[in-house]
Amino acid sequence: MIRSYFSPAMFGVLAGIDGLGTSIAFAALIFSGPQAAGLAAGVSVMLVSCVILALYVAWRSCHASSVAQVQETTIAILAAAVTAAVGSMSGGSADRAVATTFAILGVSTVATGVLFYALGQFRLGVLVRFMPYSVIAGFLAGSGWLLVDGALMMISAHSNLADILLSFSDPLVIGILVPAILFAGVMSAALRLISSPFAAPVVMVLSVGLFYLVIAVAGIPLETVRSWRWLPEAASGGGFQLPSPLTVMTHADWSAVLSVTPVLVSVPLIAMAGLLLNISGLEVAAGTEIDANRELKIAGQANLVTGLFGGAAGFTGLGMTLLADRLRVQGRTAGLATGLVMALALPFATELAAGVPLFLAAGLMLMLGGELVHDWAVVTCRKLPPLEWAIVLVIVASIMAFGFLSGMAVGLAFAIATFVYTYARLPVIRFSASGRDRRSSTDRFPAANHLLAEKGELIRAIELQGYLFFGTMEQVVRAVQRLLAAETAPRFLILDLRNVSGMDSAAVAGFTKIANMARRQDVALILSPAMPLVLQVQQQVDMSGDDPSPVNLAPDLDHALENAEDRLLQQFGCVDEPGDIAAQLVERLGFHPRLPDLIRTMERLERPPGARLMAAGEQADDVFLLGAGRVRVQLTLSNGRSLRLRSMTAGAVLGEVAFYVGGMRTADVIVEERATLFRLAGDTVRRLEREDPTLATLVHRLLASSLAERLALANRMVQLASG
Repeated sequence: MIRSYFSPAMFGVLAGIDGLGTSIAFAALIFSGPQAAGLAAGVSVMLVSCVILALYVAWRSCHASSVAQVQETTIAILAAAVTAAVGSMSGGSADRAVATTFAILGVSTVATGVLFYALGQFRLGVLVRFMPYSVIAGFLAGSGWLLVDGALMMISAHSNLADILLSFSDPLVIGILVPAILFAGVMSAALRLISSPFAAPVVMVLSVGLFYLVIAVAGIPLETVRSWRWLPEAASGGGFQLPSPLTVMTHADWSAVLSVTPVLVSVPLIAMAGLLLNISGLEVAAGTEIDANRELKIAGQANLVTGLFGGAAGFTGLGMTLLADRLRVQGRTAGLATGLVMALALPFATELAAGVPLFLAAGLMLMLGGELVHDWAVVTCRKLPPLEWAIVLVIVASIMAFGFLSGMAVGLAFAIATFVYTYARLPVIRFSASGRDRRSSTDRFPAANHLLAEKGELIRAIELQGYLFFGTMEQVVRAVQRLLAAETAPRFLILDLRNVSGMDSAAVAGFTKIANMARRQDVALILSPAMPLVLQVQQQVDMSGDDPSPVNLAPDLDHALENAEDRLLQQFGCVDEPGDIAAQLVERLGFHPRLPDLIRTMERLERPPGARLMAAGEQADDVFLLGAGRVRVQLTLSNGRSLRLRSMTAGAVLGEVAFYVGGMRTADVIVEERATLFRLAGDTVRRLEREDPTLATLVHRLLASSLAERLALANRMVQLASG
């Protein structure tokens, strides 16, 4: 029984000391310079924020051992915003600077709460997965630098980096800098090398104790130590102090608050990324699934309450929550104990803030900032491709050189430029094939097939994919330029946009350029399929030239190929089908004295347009030779729509595959143009095999030649796809 209370109590003490230390450090970072008079109230506000976050998230979270904290990433950004806002104020008292600081804190936290709750309410927690990992890493590493920079500002009392470096010659500044660096190093080493949860609190308590021991041994009065800035100035009044919301509303410089609006917008976004990343980490570490949308709503509600007090934004902390799990703190007692311990410290917040040496607050900032830089700018070198790691470094360097706002803009611009460059290198040409390799599904008489095989290079089909914009469209334009400049330039150019998801105005201009090139070289341009995107291109191209119809449309790629093949055959005069069945058989099999006998074994049929020659599901026990006309092979889909598989003209053989397999028909065959057919029944073939082997051989040669043509075409398509 005692053990069940002891573990949560010990964890609460550990987490409470950690929260107290970071609260003082965060307050010291934000309330420095002109707004230093608000340090005592700042510490109280930070502690209240931690208490509200810890208690509310522990009560409502779907991960019972969640421990919520004020997060250092947003604090670093807010410290930079406060410095910029107060610096932009034209004069004004210290009270006005303090009120403006609390206004910035409150507005950013309320905005964070609103964003969290809205994302959770509309179940948009998945949005973080659309944010580039390199950009998130860059902002987190940049936030780490802001913490380091803020710590140096605390130590030196200067905001300019050059002045900070010059101040290091001052012995009083060295008296803060050296202990801060040593404390940061020892704290970091203790956390990394010692698994005990007592490591961090013990280091903090011992550091404070050692500081006061050295002061006592040296006989230096506390007033002198405060005048050296080694201890914060003691606030008047003492005890627990909170800013009055009415005072903040009436005394804050709201024009200065509005001047840092971009930062106030970025804080909720960075907090959102941090919360969802922490949730993802908890899911992996705990092996359980966490409802990100519910956690967003809970954190949003807690931040809305915290923001009303002028507090800082926060959410579930990954480190403390994992520590609670490792210590086997059961249920919601981890967060509740943490909140209660920090609540007990509230009446003494001012005294605690005045009694904590400045080197400890600065050292904590150095450690937290250094770890962020190490984890997100150094370690990511091994996790990210070189180009993405370069984005991280550019964002960090930009924040260091130009500040958070300018650094954010430069980093985003570089990330966008890198994305455009990377995306532009992705192949948008799915494949490019000549009419010899990429044929339509129309079966033609042998002479036409031979001509298409010989002259197929005069047809070129290019299938495009992805999103077409100014970067990727140039690939298409260059490919067409090379084709038209080749020794055997195509006469028919087909561009298939079926797999194109969209395009910008530059891509439309690129198609206009292609159409103009095709027009100058008398190349027929065919676009497919006839969807709104393609119609937009056709309309734009039509408006750009004198030719009223420079672009032809086709319902799909198959019809586009069929159209090009028909026109190519017409150009070479290969439009007349064989006059009779005998001529067709001679083309397929060559001259043979038994061909008349073969014809006599077939049944001649005449079928009008629309007649169903074969039906899917019926037994296949005959084959047909199409003497004249045209038929269509189609499938009836589940929605009742018909899908064309092949078209067949005079000379084509129908049904030979199912005949050889001996199964059911798999598709319907519909007459498109009045057809003359010659039917060869299965019984007839089997009789010839018994009684007339020579004639049976001719039958099998006829069927085999048709199968061979289709197999050869299929092989070319496979080679094209694999190449």
